[in-house]
Amino acid sequence: MQTVNRNIRQTAILLLLGATLLAILAGSSTFISFRSDAAFEKTVVERQLRRSAADLLSALQDAETGQRGYLITLDPAFLEPYEKARARIPELRAALEQRLVIDPDRATAMLPELDALIDLRLGLITTTLQAAEAGDIAAARAIVAEGQGKPAMDRVRDLLDEVITASDQRMAALVAQQGRLNLWLQVASVLGGIAMLAVVGSAFVLLARQLRALRDAEDELRRLNAGLEGRVQQRTEDLMRANQEVQRFAYIVTHDLRAPLVNIMGFTSELETALKPLQAYVLADGETVTEDNIRDARMAAAEDLPEALAFIRSSTRKMDGLINAILKISRDGRRELKPETVDLKALAEQAAASVAHQLSETGGEVQIDAQVPPLVTDRLSVEQALGNLVDNAVKYASPDRPLQLKIRALPEGPRLVRIEVEDNGRGIAEADHERVFELFRRSGSQDQAGEGIGLAHVRTVVRNLGGEITLRSVPGKGSTFTLHLPVDLRRVLETVRT
Repeated sequence: MQTVNRNIRQTAILLLLGATLLAILAGSSTFISFRSDAAFEKTVVERQLRRSAADLLSALQDAETGQRGYLITLDPAFLEPYEKARARIPELRAALEQRLVIDPDRATAMLPELDALIDLRLGLITTTLQAAEAGDIAAARAIVAEGQGKPAMDRVRDLLDEVITASDQRMAALVAQQGRLNLWLQVASVLGGIAMLAVVGSAFVLLARQLRALRDAEDELRRLNAGLEGRVQQRTEDLMRANQEVQRFAYIVTHDLRAPLVNIMGFTSELETALKPLQAYVLADGETVTEDNIRDARMAAAEDLPEALAFIRSSTRKMDGLINAILKISRDGRRELKPETVDLKALAEQAAASVAHQLSETGGEVQIDAQVPPLVTDRLSVEQALGNLVDNAVKYASPDRPLQLKIRALPEGPRLVRIEVEDNGRGIAEADHERVFELFRRSGSQDQAGEGIGLAHVRTVVRNLGGEITLRSVPGKGSTFTLHLPVDLRRVLETVRT
């Protein structure tokens, strides 16, 4: 859940960053575009102003050229460009004034002077043309030759050149500004592209991470499902096994406890039978007691009654032993397990030390090989299991050879450890490999005292730890009991609780 929340936060931050970058890029592009459009519009206006000034100067020059051509040639054809230019000059003058609004200071300073100069120059041209039309060609040519209109025309040219030069300078500034704006736009576009690539790349990385997390979650879900199915199957098997054990236990209890009860009931009847001759002898009340009565009474007192009482006492002891064994297994099954760090080698050495004196008497020995990390388990349970197995190995050692006992601890996968207790004793027949773990059941020659609860107790203890016990044995060669225990009892207890 924490990973999902982190991914959601990262996705939200990434989306917010992408939206912010897009907004900045769009705003910058829009601002630069507006500034570029404004600069372009100003450039257009400047070009129109420049063209107006140039057109006005050209018209004045055309009028002057037409005048001089006519005065030189007296060809009326030269008056045509003059007349066209003179007709255009007012319009061009008005256009220049209109477009000089972008430079109001210059317009205020130069337009009155320009108007006076234009009027002066056009007046001189008109004068010369009128003189020529009146036939005084020499006077008209003299005015031109004297250059009376040249200063006015030079000043008009200077004024209009100033307008053109100022406009050119402003256009150069506008072009430079547009260049900078275009550069800024390119930089913004490149930076925006890089930023967007970074955002998109981050999005892909985040998406890949989320997909990987999703796959991991799916794998974990499948693993949990598989584990759940395995636990359900294991619980089912445990339940079936427990049910079978309950049935076997019920059979054993009813069978083994019933036998002493039958003996007690039978010998109670013997007591009643033996009591009759005693009653006939003791309760004669003055009647004549025959020899048969005396003999029967003596036999009952000497043999029958003691025998019946001995059998009854033996049966009650048997019942008491069985009941105590049942209570012991029941108490161990209900005992609360206490996980702690346990050194298997130390426990194995402790179990070996408990039988060291018995082994020394027969020349036997114990070999211990426990190269495994410490377990987290219930110390008392493992001590009881190892102690029972070692005691059984000593009890059922072969009389033909010294006991060779080996205790090994080996890893068994990542979650289990295998503890083997191997001996070279009598061995157990294959048909009895399961039977020896049942309560009150023993195998082979019954020349050793015991109730048949040791291995049943070991299996109960091991299963309480979440493990299992198995047996390999060959009659006459020895047996190997293997404990399969989890390396961490806490996990087992957590699984049981869930």
